[in-house]
Parts: sequence; structure tokens; C-alpha cells
Amino acid sequence: MSVTVREATPDDALALQRMNEAFNGEGLPDAEMIRAALQRRTQEYTCIAECDGAAVGFLCAQVHISWCYETPTVEIAELYVAAEHRRRGAARQLMALAEQIALERFGAAKVTLLTGSKNLIAQAFYEAQHYCRDTEIHYSRRLPKAH
Repeated sequence: MSVTVREATPDDALALQRMNEAFNGEGLPDAEMIRAALQRRTQEYTCIAECDGAAVGFLCAQVHISWCYETPTVEIAELYVAAEHRRRGAARQLMALAEQIALERFGAAKVTLLTGSKNLIAQAFYEAQHYCRDTEIHYSRRLPKAH
């Protein structure tokens, strides 16, 4: 059972919806919204991992371009591998493909990511992939719904 990775296409929308619900819960974008986002292909790209033809993981990356910096930065926004397929190289391969796209397509000089302060397994994985903890503090705020 070997794992392969590739960039996702609009045809992967239903599989991505199912995995996103498993990862982030229900009430998220439906398959048609995901399909439309994949067709736009602007400042986001998605990679998908498969095992024996079945989708088992995904990675979403956001490209940040600003006149404040000489080159774009890519942020890994989501990384998910189904529990039964973990520790087989899928996440590592997804990260490698995302980094390759960041460099070759966007000319990015840096890839960043966030993970939970208590998610020690993810932290160990990212450090094994040569990601370094930085000194920045991340803040967020939920905005009220527009009227």
C-alpha cells in the first residue's frame, strides 16, 4: 500500500469535503464550493495524498504576496491524514510537494505554518521536517457577522 501525492483538481472536491469534515467538523464548505475554489487557483493550492486510488490526506497552502517583502511567503493552512494511514509517509510527501510548488510556481522564499501549542505530535513532525519554532506570537479575533 504505497502513498502517492499530487496537486488536487476540481474532481477531488467530494473527497476533500469528506476529509475536511473529518478534520475540521461539519458545517463547512460543500463539494461545489470546494470545486469552485479549486477551479479559481489564485493564491491557494491543495495537494492530495492517495493510497490505492483512495484519498487519504490533504494539504492546503495559502500564498501571501505583499509589496513589503521581496518574495512571496507560503503558509501551510491545513494538513490532514486519516488516522489509519498515518506514519506511512503521506504527510511528509504532502509537505514536500507543497514546498516544491511554493518554490517553483510562486518563487517563495519561506514556508510557514501554525499548529496547536498542545499538539506535540504535530510539533515533532514539523521539527523532523526541519521547520523551526519562531518567536512570533499569533493572535486572532472572530469578527461579528456582517448585517
